Amino acid sequence: MGAERVAIGQEALANRLARHAQDGSLAHALLLTGVPGRGGLALTLALAKHLHCQTSDAAPCGTCPACQQHDQLQHPDLHFTFPVAKPAGKDKALSIDQLEVWRELLMEKGPHIDMVDLRERMALGNKQPYISVHEAQDIQRRLSLTAHAGGGKVQVIYGAQSMRIDTANKLLKLLEEPPKKTLFVLLADNTEALLATILSRTQIIPVPPISAEAIRQQLQAEGGAAEAISDAVALCDGDLAEARRLMLSDAADEFEMYVEWMRTCYARDGRKAAGMADRFHDLGREAQKQFLAYALHMVRQCIVGNYGAKGAVRLRAAEQGFAKKFAAFIHHGNVIDMQSILERAAREVAGNVYGRTVFLDLSMRMMELLHRPK
Repeated sequence: MGAERVAIGQEALANRLARHAQDGSLAHALLLTGVPGRGGLALTLALAKHLHCQTSDAAPCGTCPACQQHDQLQHPDLHFTFPVAKPAGKDKALSIDQLEVWRELLMEKGPHIDMVDLRERMALGNKQPYISVHEAQDIQRRLSLTAHAGGGKVQVIYGAQSMRIDTANKLLKLLEEPPKKTLFVLLADNTEALLATILSRTQIIPVPPISAEAIRQQLQAEGGAAEAISDAVALCDGDLAEARRLMLSDAADEFEMYVEWMRTCYARDGRKAAGMADRFHDLGREAQKQFLAYALHMVRQCIVGNYGAKGAVRLRAAEQGFAKKFAAFIHHGNVIDMQSILERAAREVAGNVYGRTVFLDLSMRMMELLHRPK
């Protein structure tokens, strides 16, 4: 996992962080925000390697023992925290119980991963991973120990938006009075779920989308087919983790179900909507969340196309055909409410509300919105 891989499309930001590290102006707590597949973790690993390199201040040498340990994710002063679920037979949810799974995933796929990848590797099913207060206690314990290499420690908190309130409050004390020579790097999809007190004690650094060309080159290097790469680049919004999934999937099942659901709602077919709610329920929570994200994407693409930004539409060929016909029913008079009910349904599903109830209510509301005049 050399430096040439970690900074895919983010070379400018990687160099900026390295300069701050070199001149001693790096904040003690960073918060990198943006969808994970844009490379926040990649930037973090590159920075940690730079800080721990034993022979060079300008850039990691790649050959010293510390650099070699980083390449294997085995440096003793690099600590990882990430969302996990409580394992059977244990009363605590701790990252250390899944650390080897985490390392194997990163060594196999590189640092451009997201929670879809991590959930799949940890085989969580419908369990919801989170960062527990016990994790905060474990962070406090290990950071109180002397650094193995006599230098500084780097504590990475991946998926920081998954911290519970008691976890965040306990972590806050560490951020207010950090151990000497300790760098905290929090990685979060967004800042909305984080306490304002956490935000105020970190330097917030947005991670921008990776350029389309950088993603195209990476997918080509990974052996993707030309047509699949073109679709993935157009749809992924600068997210390499998503681009890899898109390259391997045509989303045919989601598209087929979305078309059937939209037609059912437009026809105001309550009986069929109830049957579809049962089918949605049987998918399971994670598939429900993915479908709602897909539906939200389709609604947004319809409105983009409606208002003349044809070049900005991110749809596959089959999706474009349906959207061209159906976009007339998604307009400025209903699109805001459509987005709102889809986002609320996603929150309810994530909050473990009964799936059939969520989708039946959503369908009834969608029936009204599709017939709302412009």
